[in-house]
Amino acid sequence: MASNVVDFSFIARPNCSLSTRGMLSLVALITLVSLTIAVVFTIMGAWLILPFAGLELAALAYAFYFIHCHSHDYESIRIEEDQVAIEKHDYKITNRIIFQRYWAQVLLQDLPNGEQSLFLRSHGKKVQLGESLMNNEQRQQLARQLKQLVGSAY
Repeated sequence: MASNVVDFSFIARPNCSLSTRGMLSLVALITLVSLTIAVVFTIMGAWLILPFAGLELAALAYAFYFIHCHSHDYESIRIEEDQVAIEKHDYKITNRIIFQRYWAQVLLQDLPNGEQSLFLRSHGKKVQLGESLMNNEQRQQLARQLKQLVGSAY
């Protein structure tokens, strides 16, 4: 019987400190204040403020909707036995790629803007890790851990 011993597991998720209920309450409060001000100015004769307030609120609602849709995104790295499994979930799409542990290479590249990109590659395939979910320090720390667990270090 084969045992699935996990040697390493890592999950990166976005910081979602505002709950769905809190988000809806905030949008409702901003909408109430904005529409109250717009209606007062409309009554005073500045009628053009009302449609622009509506556009502003529609943009705000869409921004919060976008944030809510991506609040469950994640990147997962799981190393067990001779495999490295990477799973990326972005909104409704989940991609999974598996590398052979021995042949996997960790690359940390410096970008012109001072940021760094972390990649795992093997046999012509290259996957970027922590693109939007981690900062440079976190990418460096993950790169150090992965370098000890994959490739020729394995």
